[in-house]
Amino acid sequence: MADDKLNIQNISNVFKNHKAQPIFKLRRYAILALITEKNGELCFVLNKRAPGVRQPGDICFPGGHQESDETMLETALRETEEELGVPQSEICIMGKSDYMLTIYRGVIQPFVGYVCYDVLRSSCPNDDEVSQIFTVPLSYFRETPPEIHDMIWESVIIDTFPYHRIEGGKDYPFSKCRIPELFYEYKGHTIWGFTAQVIQNIIHYIDEK
Repeated sequence: MADDKLNIQNISNVFKNHKAQPIFKLRRYAILALITEKNGELCFVLNKRAPGVRQPGDICFPGGHQESDETMLETALRETEEELGVPQSEICIMGKSDYMLTIYRGVIQPFVGYVCYDVLRSSCPNDDEVSQIFTVPLSYFRETPPEIHDMIWESVIIDTFPYHRIEGGKDYPFSKCRIPELFYEYKGHTIWGFTAQVIQNIIHYIDEK
């Protein structure tokens, strides 16, 4: 099109069938909110991240970055097997909960699945990634409202940025982002961040039915 004379028809041809995409490339992640039945009660399966990984000590669901040759569901299942040692063939996928867009240009898609407790109990987690696996009854989250604490994200002054080229310079009213962070406390474990948001979202839909 660069060699064509620009007219409105050219522009129309470009955009009439254009499939909108994020302007910034998104990193895609998938997690698996795994549920099991322990002592007659439905529970979430959570793990504590090992000391040697990023964000050590955080409580989370298994999951990770999508590889180029796999679907988001395949990512969730692969990561669950790699981290928790649960065979993919033993997991029943029930569906998806709402996805999350992060301020880090990422999208996180949670899936909801079920695994028999006997299978979970006999699995061998990856010690390099997981330091502990534990369960929390769904009833706890249904009955216990989370603490809510706002976190503020704002721009940082960088000397190499050309502030002199914009009106107001360093005093320009850059946007701030206020994010409500949720916190649950369960038997010495602090469950917060994306994990808490995903749990609350799942519980919301369960209670809505």
